[in-house]
Amino acid sequence: MAAAIAAAPLGASALGNNEKGCLVGGAVGGVAGQAIKGDTKSTLIGAAVGCGAGVLVNKQRVKKNNEVADLKKRNARLAQKVNRDEQARYSRQDPRNTEPVAR
Repeated sequence: MAAAIAAAPLGASALGNNEKGCLVGGAVGGVAGQAIKGDTKSTLIGAAVGCGAGVLVNKQRVKKNNEVADLKKRNARLAQKVNRDEQARYSRQDPRNTEPVAR
């Protein structure tokens, strides 16, 4: 059993986010159910509850990671725009003078 749980992440690359959350939550819930009461019914109930909780937790984690990635992309685009504006401002010159235009 321990070898199967240890090998699960190796094959998890083909799974979607919901399945990964269910897999991890189900494993933890099954172990918890077994530890609490020690019978098959408790183990299965723990695995089912853990699967549901794992899906919900993983959805929140993925949503947060996506928001952070979007924010980083937005900030990078804004920085590029600011750099282009700065370069354009300094490349323009006052026709009466050869000095760059002051801010």
